[in-house]
Parts: sequence; structure tokens; C-alpha cells
Amino acid sequence: MLSINPSELIWTVINFFLLYFLLKRFLFTPILRVMDERQAAMDEKHAAEQAALDRVRENDARLAEAKAETREEAKRILADADAEARRLRAESAAEDKAKAKQDLVDAEAALEDRKASSAAQLKAASPELAELLAGKLLEQ
Repeated sequence: MLSINPSELIWTVINFFLLYFLLKRFLFTPILRVMDERQAAMDEKHAAEQAALDRVRENDARLAEAKAETREEAKRILADADAEARRLRAESAAEDKAKAKQDLVDAEAALEDRKASSAAQLKAASPELAELLAGKLLEQ
């Protein structure tokens, strides 16, 4: 039959608690400590990675903002340059037109001077020409 021996029961309970104490002291506690250290290291790495990602996002945002500002400044500079080029073209055209007018006035004045000079030469040479013409007419 089945009987319960009290001394074996007491030794079994004592061995159980002794084994439990030894396992807890020398196995579970160090393993839990190592697992906690690993978890802390992983948490630290995760936090550092998250901080790096946040910095990257922030830098991307600043870069996009700077890029937009640069684009706007480039557009403004191009518009200013275009306006300046148009102004310079208009000034150049006005100067060219004024120079052409002055050249025309100078050319007309030179032509008038030549006309006057030619008329004076013709007037001065008229008696000679009349004499030559008369001489030719008389020879015929």
C-alpha cells in the first residue's frame, strides 16, 4: 500500500527549497541581471537611433527650407538681372538713336558745307568756265 513517510516528505521539502534557493541565487539572478543589462543596452541604442533619426529629419527640414529660400533668392536675382539687362538695352538703344541722330545732323552739316564749298568753287570758276564755253562756241 501507499504510505507517506514523514521524514522523506520533510527531506523532499527541504531539498526543494534548498534547490530553489540555490537556483535563484546562482542561476536566475545572474541571468536576469544579464538580461536587464542587455535590455538597457538595447534601449540605449534605440534611444540613440531615435535621436539620430530626429536630427536627420530636422536637418532635412532645414535643408528643404534653405533650398526654398535659395530658389526664391535665385528667382529674385534673375528677375533683377533681367530688369537691369532691359534697362541697359533701353539705354543703349537710346544712346545709339541719339548718336545716329547726331551723325545724321553732322552728315547734313558736312553736306551743306560741301554744297557751299562747291557753290563757292563753281562761282569762283564761273568766269573761267564762261570764257572756255565762249571759246568753244566761237571755234565752232
